[in-house]
Amino acid sequence: MQLRHLVKASGFRTMWPLRRNSPRHARRAVTILPVIACMPGEDVWFLRFVLGFLAHLGQGGAVADRLRNRIVGNHGGRSFSFDHLRGGPLLWARTLITTGHLFVGHTVCPGFVKIAARFPWWRDTPFCAPGYDYFRDGFNYAQVPVDLAPHAYARVSLRRVDTAAWARPGQQRAVLLYSDPLSQAASYFNFCRNHAAPTYNRLDGRRLTDWSFDDYFFRHALPSYAKTFISYQVMAAEMPGSVMILPHRRLRERPIEVIASILDHLAGAPRDRSHLADAVDLARPEHLAAVETALGRPLDRRRRARAVQAGGESDEVFHKAQDSIIRDEALTLLETMGVDMRFFSSSADAVAALPKATVA
Repeated sequence: MQLRHLVKASGFRTMWPLRRNSPRHARRAVTILPVIACMPGEDVWFLRFVLGFLAHLGQGGAVADRLRNRIVGNHGGRSFSFDHLRGGPLLWARTLITTGHLFVGHTVCPGFVKIAARFPWWRDTPFCAPGYDYFRDGFNYAQVPVDLAPHAYARVSLRRVDTAAWARPGQQRAVLLYSDPLSQAASYFNFCRNHAAPTYNRLDGRRLTDWSFDDYFFRHALPSYAKTFISYQVMAAEMPGSVMILPHRRLRERPIEVIASILDHLAGAPRDRSHLADAVDLARPEHLAAVETALGRPLDRRRRARAVQAGGESDEVFHKAQDSIIRDEALTLLETMGVDMRFFSSSADAVAALPKATVA
């Protein structure tokens, strides 16, 4: 109190509230963090754009459709700023979930570290590249970037988020969008070997361009895939109703339906999604390309990376990614690591046998 009186007496009346309510940082640490995760190599930006548009429209804002020359949302509302959507990984979505902050990206399921010792191979198997587990990649978690928020950063208490997965599963919920393991590995292999940073383009002291895809896939990429997947599978079984697991292709096939189910799961109850169809429509590729043309810059890291990195998917990798024999071998290896093969089955009976609360 004495310090407060000294500040007031000095004439700098605004110093104290500015320090307390800095627009740069959230006022409270994030202790519950709903998660939408997918595997590296899958594009999370479509989801980020849809959720960003949806949150903005839910706040009475407006988004200009540059191709159809129309305003979506409240014509008198605040315009959507693409400068405030930089890739997070946190997204401020107060109109979508009560916790406000939402994680969209790549991470191990919250809470799994408590029981990871049950799987000795899990702790002994390193991820093949950065990007698989954001919250254990050594970033500054006292200052995690937030998109579309009144603050630029938030402090994430990893310990409390992991604890909440067990103590408050009704609030600490998670979703995993999983892809075909072979296609995922091929996509990430090309991304990493064309990357400028040695932390991505080198593995075990060798450049990825010197690796055969088979060696990379079976020795490193597939175990990394299993590490992420098993964390969600196990937490879904341990805490029924808290984790949803669904194939990424379903998002591409039925985006409105799937995003609605994801948000209802994270919120714990259905909510009004009246703007969802508009948000999905605004995130269509041709519209985002028109926005990029108007802004004169790429909107997301994936497009930015394609613009600065040379090389594409080789014929070898393309054909390997289509090889049914390699895929069958991969699924067999995943099964030996504890991954439930029913998630990869085309059989309706096998899918129906999965716990209803864990798969959509």
